Amino acid sequence: MSNVTRQIIGIICKAYWNSSKVLASSTSIIQHRTCHQLTCKIYYQQKQPHRQICDDVGKYQTNWNGGIYISGLGVSSWMRIKDQTWCTSCCYHSGRLGDGGAIDVDEPKPPHVQIRQSGRTVHGKDIEDEFQWMQEGEYSDKLQDYIEQENRFTRKALSTSSCFQKKLLAEMRHIETRQQPIDPFYLRSSRYEYWREPQNDGSFLYLRRSICGDHKRQVILDTAGLLRRHNYPQDSAVTDIKLSRCQQYAACMVEDSASPETYNTHIIRIRDDGYEYTDVILGTVRFEFGSNNTVFYTKPSSTDSLRASQVWKHEIGEQSQDDYLVYNEKDERFFVDLYPTRDGHYICLTSSTMQTMTEVWLIDTDPSVAETNEVITPRLVWPRQDGLEYYVEHHNGMLYILANFGDGWQVYKVPLNGSPCNPTLEMDGLFSTKFDKVGGFEIVGDSCILSVLSWDEGIKLVLKSLTDPGKAEQEIKLGSEFCTINHIPNTDINNSDGFHFSLSSPIQPPIFYSFQPSTLSVAKLPGQEEMSVVKEFDCTRIKCLSMDGTHVPITLFHKKELTLDENNPLLVCGYGAYGLDVEMGYSPEMIPLLQRGWVIAYCHIRGGGELGRRWAQDGRQLNKPHTFEDFESCISHLHEAKYSQPKLTAAYGISAGGLTVAALCNRAPHLIQAAILKMPFVDVLTTMLDPTIPLTVQDYDEYGDPKEDEAMYETIKKYCPYYNIKDQDYPSVYVTTSMTDKRVPSYGPIKYIAKLRRSMQRSSHSHKNGKPLILLEVGQEGGHFGSLDSDVQFNQTAKEWAFLYQAIGLPPR
Repeated sequence: MSNVTRQIIGIICKAYWNSSKVLASSTSIIQHRTCHQLTCKIYYQQKQPHRQICDDVGKYQTNWNGGIYISGLGVSSWMRIKDQTWCTSCCYHSGRLGDGGAIDVDEPKPPHVQIRQSGRTVHGKDIEDEFQWMQEGEYSDKLQDYIEQENRFTRKALSTSSCFQKKLLAEMRHIETRQQPIDPFYLRSSRYEYWREPQNDGSFLYLRRSICGDHKRQVILDTAGLLRRHNYPQDSAVTDIKLSRCQQYAACMVEDSASPETYNTHIIRIRDDGYEYTDVILGTVRFEFGSNNTVFYTKPSSTDSLRASQVWKHEIGEQSQDDYLVYNEKDERFFVDLYPTRDGHYICLTSSTMQTMTEVWLIDTDPSVAETNEVITPRLVWPRQDGLEYYVEHHNGMLYILANFGDGWQVYKVPLNGSPCNPTLEMDGLFSTKFDKVGGFEIVGDSCILSVLSWDEGIKLVLKSLTDPGKAEQEIKLGSEFCTINHIPNTDINNSDGFHFSLSSPIQPPIFYSFQPSTLSVAKLPGQEEMSVVKEFDCTRIKCLSMDGTHVPITLFHKKELTLDENNPLLVCGYGAYGLDVEMGYSPEMIPLLQRGWVIAYCHIRGGGELGRRWAQDGRQLNKPHTFEDFESCISHLHEAKYSQPKLTAAYGISAGGLTVAALCNRAPHLIQAAILKMPFVDVLTTMLDPTIPLTVQDYDEYGDPKEDEAMYETIKKYCPYYNIKDQDYPSVYVTTSMTDKRVPSYGPIKYIAKLRRSMQRSSHSHKNGKPLILLEVGQEGGHFGSLDSDVQFNQTAKEWAFLYQAIGLPPR
């Protein structure tokens, strides 16, 4: 299009708009990506304040010569040329459904990135990497310049949907205020009841009052005051509030928002007339109260490590440098953790790999043992062995062990004096189960309770009598609409007869229940209100056939009475790593999409933990390609079943889920129109070849060691998203990362976008849907898990959803 043509059309459009409801101040020409029709982008001054967000495309259309249609929406207007739409209020262009938006002829070009040829040789084979310089310190200034260019480009690209983003943000805030779950911190003992109250600034007061006395309220922790006292940023998170057994102390952890994944434990002494801050233990990962004056905690062996490898004992009132080292795990593949048995008699010290081995040691919390100055020697329950995972509970002097030793899951009963257990000896096996996924294990009264997730039937409890071994197990179904179950402490500290848990789903905030084994009754805890919005949607469970004939479960959320006509926008979420389930906890961010008619699909692909250990094993190391085959098959099946079509489909992945989505973009880009990758693990090969990077050695369990094993090297090289970018069609991609991410180095996502962008710039390939929108946003805060502030999270999600609308070409309703 010539400059003369542009000027003529600009003059015509400006004259028309000056005679209309708005005064045009400037114009630019928009050329549609696919059909190359022209329209005008109007920058204007309104004669009256903007009162309406443009969400009613196509109402009250009036004809105008030349095929242009104007929709009168108060002070907001839409201009149409044939089947294109441009909103003059929020500067948002929407082409035909699925066309993917427009290219602004006048918008800045994407950043240009420098290349520097470099490489290495592994197993006698050369690896070329023209962006390796991005991970080398000597080029940090050039990298920062490039990051700033990418961030500016992303801001510019997303600014055209700013009104729509504000609308989405307002909806998410409203949804958050409507949810009123029961207070997750409420405890009751024989003397006191404890609860918390939210404050206007988002902080909490933790309080108690005497049950038998004057019922006077007493503050035991002011979270805002704690942050001020220790000079934490005010958006730091105060979590994991716990009481000591004697109820004379409370403790909590603070995550410093200025240093993500850095936690400190703070101990508070509770007096009758108030409270006082006593001890601070820096750099902790987990803590548990032992006896009355003892705290056990885990920490890494060095400040730059993410692996908790040590367990220490701290005496309240003493200096932390005088703490006693209880356990030191020297095998770099293992992480240590702590959890108390239900009766509080022992702390279980666990040492485990990502998903293949567990070893448990017992720490006695009896004051006569724990408060002495003698050396504490944890007691081994069952020696580690490859493939053995187990969990321990204690009840009436007996150990109960849930283990995957043998076929399926077994529950064993072992006398304390019989540990460490020897699997070659006879153990008292209570019962075995073939359930794929066991979510939790409790000993309550005379019953053993398992929470089980069945992808055909939903969540259920399985009850086995400890006093009558011959009695068959009993099942209590909890509902197929729930996706997650969490075991929580009883609200009554002195009551060990009941079992409390919460149920939730992506659209359902946690609902808290109590289960009584003696009566098999499940009761909702009082003080809870169900969100009415939940009733607008259905949860559907289906299965697809993967490429090797394996059936893969899919969980869908959508509006009731969904029409299967291929015209529903579809968001497909996947993870498939570390034996972990795809995240399906409550997510208020998803509800605005569902209300706009989206279908949201959660794919339970191999490598994840949804169907148990074998499912996870079949998607790791040499079997890792099964993860990507499953994800691809899920999307194809959803299209064949007419839930949607490729032009209306987007994929969403976080961390290792970003690897899954990025691999799909290389393998089968024709299946989706857009992809969102958050903190994605896209340069797997570079990371796994460098054991000095945090968590690389621990990740050998998942991906293998390509440096030592050539077969592992070849497998990773074939699926690593970064090394498999090619000259082909790609969907639009929005990648976010953080310079403070300690788990996935930020240079991986940055290199990925640089290589993808360069590939698009050099490509001679004909992009049938127009050139995709490639965006990178690099933050300076938040770390791997993002900001701790829900409003910051909502802002980010609003940008991501607006990107989907822009990339797919949906009107921003």
